[in-house]
Order: sequence, then structure tokens, then C-alpha cells
Amino acid sequence: MTTPAAPGKPWWRIPGMVRFIPLYVAINAASLLARLSPGRWKPRKPPVTAAGLTVIVPERGTPDLLAETLQALFDALAVITEPTQVIVVVNGAPKGDYSELARRHPTVEWLFHEHALGYNGAIAAGLAAVRHDWCYLLNSDMRLEPDALSELLPYRRDSVFAVTSQIFFTDPERRREETGWSDYHWNDQRPEVYERTPEPGALARGNLYPGGGSSLCRTAVLRRYVADSCDYSPFYWEDAEWGIRAWSDGWEVLFCPTSRAWHRHRGTVKRYYEQDVIERIIWRNSLQFDIRHGWSGRRPDELMHHIARHEPDTRDELAGLDRAWRAFRIRLATRRAQRRGLAFDKLATDRYYAPVAQTTPRKPRVLVVSPFALFPPAHGGARRVAELVKRLHRDVDFILLSDERSLYSAESEPGLSMFLATHLVEGRGDRAGEAPLDLIQRLERHCWPHLKRELERLIALYDPDIVQIEFMELARLAELRRGRAKWLLALHDVYVRGNDTSFDEPQHAAIARYDAVTACSSEDATLLRHTHVALIGNGAVDRRGTANPSADSPHLLFMGPFRYAQNLGGIRAFLDQAWPTLKQRVPALSLTILGGAESAVVVAADARFRGDGIDVVSAFVDPTPYLERCALTINPQMDIRGSSIKLIESLLAGRVCVSTADGARGFANDTLEGLVIAADIAGMADPIAELLQNPQERRRRESADRERLDRYTWDAMAQRQLAMYRQWVSA
Repeated sequence: MTTPAAPGKPWWRIPGMVRFIPLYVAINAASLLARLSPGRWKPRKPPVTAAGLTVIVPERGTPDLLAETLQALFDALAVITEPTQVIVVVNGAPKGDYSELARRHPTVEWLFHEHALGYNGAIAAGLAAVRHDWCYLLNSDMRLEPDALSELLPYRRDSVFAVTSQIFFTDPERRREETGWSDYHWNDQRPEVYERTPEPGALARGNLYPGGGSSLCRTAVLRRYVADSCDYSPFYWEDAEWGIRAWSDGWEVLFCPTSRAWHRHRGTVKRYYEQDVIERIIWRNSLQFDIRHGWSGRRPDELMHHIARHEPDTRDELAGLDRAWRAFRIRLATRRAQRRGLAFDKLATDRYYAPVAQTTPRKPRVLVVSPFALFPPAHGGARRVAELVKRLHRDVDFILLSDERSLYSAESEPGLSMFLATHLVEGRGDRAGEAPLDLIQRLERHCWPHLKRELERLIALYDPDIVQIEFMELARLAELRRGRAKWLLALHDVYVRGNDTSFDEPQHAAIARYDAVTACSSEDATLLRHTHVALIGNGAVDRRGTANPSADSPHLLFMGPFRYAQNLGGIRAFLDQAWPTLKQRVPALSLTILGGAESAVVVAADARFRGDGIDVVSAFVDPTPYLERCALTINPQMDIRGSSIKLIESLLAGRVCVSTADGARGFANDTLEGLVIAADIAGMADPIAELLQNPQERRRRESADRERLDRYTWDAMAQRQLAMYRQWVSA
């Protein structure tokens, strides 16, 4: 297959290799230009697309399989209400073999070519006859399930180039190496791509490239890519190039697991080509792919030596000024995308897409950026975002960019399904066991380079109306702002002290870059200098309609994930300062702490949490049954900002909450009878004991605030948020 080159001899002195100097110059120039001038991601004018779907079926010599393919295809098209077109490109096979199929399917547009066109050539021939803006590429040995096409249509978005169906083999004994979900292994000797085994779940995922036998593609873009991939003829690596080019050009490629196709593999290539020819073409095309995209990291000199070791036929096929020019253009685009932060090794694992069709006119589009994992909600900040998005996602197209990728899992998918698209990153540099960072250090740490590069890419890709930055830790991201989007800073906590210039001024400077700021409590809002501050407090799920009066059992509940330092510090102080007194007065007293996953390590090391009557739940759980069983809830917090979700959640579940004055921030001025405030943590013991020993008074308070609590539900907060979005979008 290859011939040895003279050892140690410069490649250009090998006979016949001087003609590759233009190619060598082209790939060096592309890499150098990309390094010197990576450019920025450029916003793309949303393409205007009309309804309609074309299916292209390339076919060579398998009319029996094609009959099954067409029958399943028309079953899948039967549920499509848009105009449709089916094109079959028969090449290198007698026309007469298809006369009966043509009679049975008169609506099919049959294109017959006497000579074999190869895969790329057949697709190019079909594309020349396509009438619609989107086309599905369907191999003639692939059988679609009835909903395979309808499952893909909601993903025809401004940002998307292609969506691939999930593939299964009809032979149950065959190893499932073909699934439609593509990725790659790093190999410094040659490019290597493969297809992943799909994980459980219904959300679409990022995909390295669209499989050429079962993918929906944007027609106009595919025409350009197919024209340049003629160099891969007759087969293999074309579709991989389409995917890399699409991602590099700022498009997205998706894998949709709910769209299913069954592959009855018959190896068309092996029936028409000898094995040594197949191997030569595969090696040639993988080398060509490497030349164009720098996939293996091999230096240009190494690539030239690989060309030199190939047979004369391969060298002839890789030579020419036109190929050198295409290699320069394509390599430059790929290298620039990598320089701008596009991580090809993360495309398949770190992107999720919900099946939400675009609407006309477009809904407000909000790009939410969080430094912390949000799903499943393991802390109050995540809970706030989740509850607001849950109520607004039908009126707003949300896109999520979130750090802490490793904390997301299959359990996150219900939350991510509310977002048009989710992009996850990780790597800001946190180290186990390091000392807690102060706020200024956190502002630097959380705005790390890759997060910033990905934010710039997503702004160009999605053209959001609003960029919504969650948490003060990301406030400096507004230094990146450009373009038309309004920028909103959602402050869960305001850290401004009001009497410390060196600490406060960097915060004020960062906040000033935003068009508007939201705060969770009036106390926080008064600390801000910004001219557009909106109070959108923390709310809670309204459980009043199903709540029963509290039971007589003396059982307390603390809903405080230990991830938040004030929760851990507060409950430790409660166990030291109030719990012993309470146990003396109410011996049967018990306490459940919803401490979250982080609490397991703390409990193992701290005997206070293993005392009599104390139960710590070290997992993310629905608090509803715990609220139902408790007599009242506690909120022992000191020196907090924002407002306490656990407090209002208790009141809206029909349970009295005994809180410190600091913990009552945001609610203390509203004279809520269900909220009992103590000056400090030790002072909580008396009102807790009294309420446990006087159930009549406790139950009176549980229902006393019914009308006043209406404005504290998540529904009410969501309406405030929506009004703000609409105000800024219209402005």
C-alpha cells in the first residue's frame, strides 16, 4: 500500500515530490495565519428558510433493499404536513432494474447515471435537483421508523447545519459500531473518528459530523461542502469533513436519539472494489483529512513524507494547485476555530438540545450564564434559576452556558429540557483543599479564558436579545459585551458593604457595565448604585392548596444544603447554642437536615450531626414530604445576603418558620405571622419550644398569611422577570 521513502532525505528531494511544494506552503500558511489572526466569531444573519423537506437516496445495485427503504420512507413522510420531495440517484446500475420500483413510486424523482458517481458525486447530483431548504440524506439500505423525520424537524434552527438520526443494525448479533453519534479518538499517527454508544435520554446532543446515510442537512450549506469534498471521491471521510467545516464556520451539528433508522448493511463498496483499492482510498482520504484539518497534530513535513510513501496513484490524486487552495481555505477555517476556543473533543459530550421549534415571530431569546451547576438544583441559587426558567420557557427561548460540567448527569436532563440549547464547560482551576477565595479572587477565577471564549461564540451563534449573567462571581464577563444584546446581571447576593471602598469599588465598576441588575431583597437593592435595579425576590412553590395542618409530633426541619457556607455554619451554631436547651424542654424533639450531597463528608467528620434525634439527608430530594411531616422549620443563618428560599418555601407549604433576624432578610418588614424572628441563633430556642408546646397558636399562624403570600410564589416572581425581558427587548 505504501512504499518506503529514503531515510533522512528531505521530502522535496524525493522524486516526484517537488510538485507538492504549493500544498506544503498552503498548510503552513494556513496554520501561521490562524495563529497570527484567529479573528472573532462573527454573528451570522439568520437564514430565511421555507417549509419543505427533500430526501436524497443515493443508490447502486440494491433495488431489493431500496424497495424496503422507500416503503419505510413514505410511511415517515405521511406524518409530515410540509411539501416534500424524494430524489433517488441511481448510478452505475442498469435503469431497467428499477422499472418496477419507478412504477410503484411515481412521485419519486428518478435520476439515472450510467456510470458510478461515488458517494459524493451521487449526493452532488441529487443536490442539483433539490427544491427545499432542508434535505435528508438516506442510504438505500436504511429503514426509517415512522416518526424518524418528524422527530428531526424541530431542530431546524438558525444555528443548525445538520441533525443525524440514531442508527440500529437489523442484525441483532452485529456489534453496534454505527450509531449516528460521532466523536473522535486522539491519535497522533492518523485521524481517527468513531461513533459513540448513545446514553439514556431524549435530548439531542452535539455531534462531530452528520452521518451521510441518515442525516438532515441545510441544503445551501451542504452544496458548498459537497463541492469541496469531491477530492474524497469515490467514498469515505466526506461526511466527517462536512461536520468539521460546519463547526468551524459557526454552525452546530446535532445527534437526535429519538429519530431512529435501521441499517440492513450489505457493503456496497466491497461489491465493486478490491480490498487493496479500498484500503488505499481510506488511507488517502484520512491523510487528506489530516492535511485539511490538522487532526493528528502531525507537522507539515511529516505529512509530506506520508504522501511520499504512498503509491503513485495516491500522489497523483493529492497533487494540484486546486487541491492546495482548498486545503488552505479549509485548514485556515479549522485552525482559526480552534484558536478561538472551539474544542472538538467536547462537542459530543457537553451539549444538549431540547426539541423546541423556532417560532415566528421569534420569542425573546435569553442566554443564561452560570458559574455553578444548576441541575438537579443542589443549592438555592440553582433552585431560583430552575424555578424561573420552568415557568418562562414557553414564552422565552433560553440558552444555557454553565460551568461545573462534571456535576451534570442523566439526572440533569429534565432541567436541561427547558433550554433551547445547553453548553457545558469545566476547568476554571479550583483545587481540592485550597483555602476559600475572597470575592475579588472569585471574580478572577470564575471568569476563566475558555468560559469567555465560549460565551463570545454563543453570542455570535444564537444572537440573543439578552445575556443574563447569574451570580456576582461572573460580573466581569460584561467586559466582553458587544453587539445588540442587552446585558442583565442577576445578583443572588449583593456583597457590597457600603463602608469599604477597596472592596466595594471593583464591584460597582463591574456592575456598571450592565443595562440592568436584579436583586433578591430590598436590603440588597439599596446597596447598589445602578440606575436600573429591579427587585425580583426569591419565591417558592405554592403548596398551600394541598397542605395539612402540622402534626403534633415535635419534629423540626432545616432545608439547608451544606454547599452554602452560611447554611453549614448556621446549623452548627444551632446545634451548639439552641439544640441542647430545646432537647431539655422537649425530650422527644427530632430534627431533619436536608444537607445535600456535600453533607455526607461533613457528617462523617462532625459528631454533632450524629446526635440523638438528628437525621441528615445527604442527597438532593424533593422537600414536599419532609415539609408535610414537620411541625415547623428553622432558619439559623447569620450574615447572609439575598433572601432565603427555605424561609418562604416553609410559609407557602403551610409551616411556620423560626428564623434569625439575618436569615429573615427580604421578608422581615412584611409582618408575616408565619415568620417568627429571633435576634440570634441562641434566641431561637424559646419561640421554637413555645410553638411546639402550643399547637393551636402554631396552626393559627400557618394559615394567617394566605392572601399576603400570593406575591411570594415563583409564579409571581416569574411574571416580574418576564415583564423585564419584554421591556428590554422592546427597547
